[in-house]
Amino acid sequence: MNANHDENTKWLHSPVSEKLRRLQPMHEIELQPYLGGKRKLKIFRTQVLIGQSADCDIQIEDPFLSPVHAELRLARDGSGYSVHDLHSRNGVFLNGVRVDSAPLPSRGTLRVGRSFLRWLEPGLDHEDVGEGWVVADPAMKSLLDSLRRVAQSALPVLLLGETGTGKDVLARLLHRWSQSGKGPYIPVNGALTGGNLAESELFGHARGAFTGAENARLGALRSAHGGSLFLDEIADVPACAQVKLLRALETGEVKALGSDRAERTSFRLISATSRDIDQSIQEGTFRLDLYYRVAGFVVHVPPLRERPLDILAIARKQVRESGLELDREAENRLLSYTWPGNVRELRAGVERAVVAANAHASSCILADHFEGLSRALPPALARSPRTQTLEELERQILLSSLERNGWGRVATANELGIARSTLHAKMRRFHLRDEAMAKKPY
Repeated sequence: MNANHDENTKWLHSPVSEKLRRLQPMHEIELQPYLGGKRKLKIFRTQVLIGQSADCDIQIEDPFLSPVHAELRLARDGSGYSVHDLHSRNGVFLNGVRVDSAPLPSRGTLRVGRSFLRWLEPGLDHEDVGEGWVVADPAMKSLLDSLRRVAQSALPVLLLGETGTGKDVLARLLHRWSQSGKGPYIPVNGALTGGNLAESELFGHARGAFTGAENARLGALRSAHGGSLFLDEIADVPACAQVKLLRALETGEVKALGSDRAERTSFRLISATSRDIDQSIQEGTFRLDLYYRVAGFVVHVPPLRERPLDILAIARKQVRESGLELDREAENRLLSYTWPGNVRELRAGVERAVVAANAHASSCILADHFEGLSRALPPALARSPRTQTLEELERQILLSSLERNGWGRVATANELGIARSTLHAKMRRFHLRDEAMAKKPY
């Protein structure tokens, strides 16, 4: 590509993930529009609309193109992509042949109107950041860059995100990058038993401070002096300990249970929670003043389903370390799953697949080795604990129709008997996106 084309290169986020003989995962697609310079498209989602309309995922300026011209759609089982002509004026041509619907080969050219889409297969650019972690997704790379910068300050950091997203790993990285990195790293879980045991865990105790206190204990805050304190699940710290914790963080002094003397301590504070912290504050279970003290810099860790490149990078690394290879169809299976348990569940799933592959004397992990993925969820997660509201029922009807139609918006709108603009409005209202690989907001 020449310099002029490079100047016009834009990176878009839309749908894809694939298989042998079809677009491979995380393809790079080159778009040559009828009007304007070449662009490169990074495909991240499982369904793409192509056309002139602003509602399309790939919007192309081409007078020979219909408003909604064609659609790329990933099969529900993750087996590969196909292209579908959405009743366009001038048709869809795959490698020079007009098609209504056809699977996409591993390489080829798609002509829509007088514009062309050509796909390539780039490698997966990942970064080994330590702590056994690899990062490939742009969102996580940006997050790590932010953490590296804030690590040079004394700001307390609050990590928010679903369970299993790697907040504990990020905390250890932040400690390593901080000026306190040569000091101790003290992790403590905020879900402590109430009363003396909770305060002893945090603040320590003098000998004989309470029944069973036969020896003195420093506690987490004093043990972290000169290093970092990682207070995990801080929203679960018992109410009886929150006031004393706030006072200790504000003054830098800790008074152990049963002691009359306060001791100075200085450390880098890193906190984390998988709870909705705003809801905890509204419900009165977490103090607002304590939140202001710990939330000097707030980091929202995205769930794994929003980091498709990380799914592949983590799985490939783990598989290589086991001396095996990962089949393309197996990668599609990983990308089509929503990973409610995030990185923790992914690693467990890959570990089970390695065992299954070894049991069959296979040097390659296949899609069938991940058969237990959908069954790995506890039954309780599939049951509703109460009667659904009308709004919840409407959301479920929309979601079911979208899934039945492979997230094809035109087909879904036709099935439901509503206008596509109405469908888009409802999808925005209920925050419905392809949960496997959604990267781009509506």
